[in-house]
Amino acid sequence: MWDFLKTVLGSPTGSFAFVGGLLALSWWLVHSITKFITEYSIKQGLFNKQMDKTESDIAQIKEDIAFLKGSFGAAIEIKDTLVKKKSPISLTDLGLQLVAEHNLDGIIVDNWLKINTAIQNLKTNNPYDIQEFCLESAFVRANIFFSDKDIDRLKRISYQTGAPLFSIARVMGILIRDRYLKENGIDIGEIDQHAPRPDN
Repeated sequence: MWDFLKTVLGSPTGSFAFVGGLLALSWWLVHSITKFITEYSIKQGLFNKQMDKTESDIAQIKEDIAFLKGSFGAAIEIKDTLVKKKSPISLTDLGLQLVAEHNLDGIIVDNWLKINTAIQNLKTNNPYDIQEFCLESAFVRANIFFSDKDIDRLKRISYQTGAPLFSIARVMGILIRDRYLKENGIDIGEIDQHAPRPDN
């Protein structure tokens, strides 16, 4: 057997075939290993994307729970003395007094670029959608509107006045809504025209 192998390798044709065979085997091994690594990387990438989506969904659920918790907390209160219930909602005299005493308009002025950008990202001119976004975000995602310092300030105002933080956030949401709609030439009275109607 060894003699035959020596004879084959000693001939020019045998050497060429052997080297060609080694090259083909090497190419096949590199191809197989590369294919395996690529498939593994793709599967890992899909898994990572799915994990990111799951984490995003969990964050959204947490925000929704916080919003519902605040909504129920405000509903339990006998009366929200800062916000009128008649649509489109607006501030009561007590709400306006709170705004003046604590310069809540100043917080909005200081953060207007950030607030305006967040609302513009909605890419809608529907006043109802803008109102709901402002009211919900002022409470659940306050950091997209306000600096951490101003969020702490709103919490202190809530503590000092005894008003639920949810009510303070609604006041801020209304102030933001009013300014945004005014700056964009949208009448507040149009909110009811765009509100969802219950099926008859």
